[in-house]
Amino acid sequence: MSAEFEHPYLGLPENQFARAALDRLLGPDPDVSPRLLFLYGPSGSGKSHLIHEGMTSFLERYQDASYRVLPTYEFTSMNVEAAASGSSVAVLEDLADVDLFVCEEIHILERQTWLQKKFIVLIDEILARGGRVILTSQFPIGEFQNTLPKLVSRCHSGITASIPLPARHSRLSLLHHLAQQREIFLPTEAADLLADQLTVSPRELVGVMMQLEAITHLEGATLTSDVIRNFLELQHQDPELTLAEIARSVAREFGVTVKAIRSENRERSLLIPRQTAMWLSRQLTRSNFAEIGKYYGNRSHSTVMHACQALEKKAADSPELDSRVSQLRRQLQGMPSKPR
Repeated sequence: MSAEFEHPYLGLPENQFARAALDRLLGPDPDVSPRLLFLYGPSGSGKSHLIHEGMTSFLERYQDASYRVLPTYEFTSMNVEAAASGSSVAVLEDLADVDLFVCEEIHILERQTWLQKKFIVLIDEILARGGRVILTSQFPIGEFQNTLPKLVSRCHSGITASIPLPARHSRLSLLHHLAQQREIFLPTEAADLLADQLTVSPRELVGVMMQLEAITHLEGATLTSDVIRNFLELQHQDPELTLAEIARSVAREFGVTVKAIRSENRERSLLIPRQTAMWLSRQLTRSNFAEIGKYYGNRSHSTVMHACQALEKKAADSPELDSRVSQLRRQLQGMPSKPR
């Protein structure tokens, strides 16, 4: 398995239980039970990094072990193609004959009951053959919509662990850890400022340290408190767009009202404007799926997530829609508009 992460995984209070559960599943006990781990947490919280670390140790211990790491979208594509060619059994055999199966982002299976059925069969087959299974998601399985009870049951039959976003103390530890790995001198006061202001995921903190590394190495600057304050000011230099501003721009573009977009009305004429507004809200603000859903008629986070995915697919198939969405985004970001 190729290395995908530049620095070692740092144990934090937020990931302590998840790490222990993974160590147990991938440990030396060949008869470990249960043999399934359901790991959930927001994007960037460190799920993939933790699994990568665990798999590295697992493959050192079991050098002949077979494994498969599969994003759920790839599982979906494989089954769509298999259904068209009549080779569903071959897909099952290809995936089931492994010692360790990792499937990431299974919340994508939400609402797709025919795929859920195939996924249940696959998981059951892997476990029956003595394999170990790791599933990841951005949300708890209980929050999925239109999910087969059998899939919920399979996930609950194993160990469930979450990795929430890091609290301030953990952000501080992670910043010092990243600075040490990158050989960056990060004074205590500077680290405190960053930990106070950046309530973000570990992945985003890695991005911050990459920017600070550029400041120190390319500009020759020391990371004093003043430098950090200037850096943070630049991060928030432009006032963040609001959900209301985005809704108004989208409504104006599509010739509908903001009230209609935010309502529970399911008319087809409102579908694309609403999906566009949700997608732009996710792209251009710090609002999460749940916050966006609350603004748009108290819809669930999963509804917003699916709306964003649907809009991206429609835009990919329609140059006209793609142009309108791109134009809106540029306008909202204050960029020069391109002629259509």
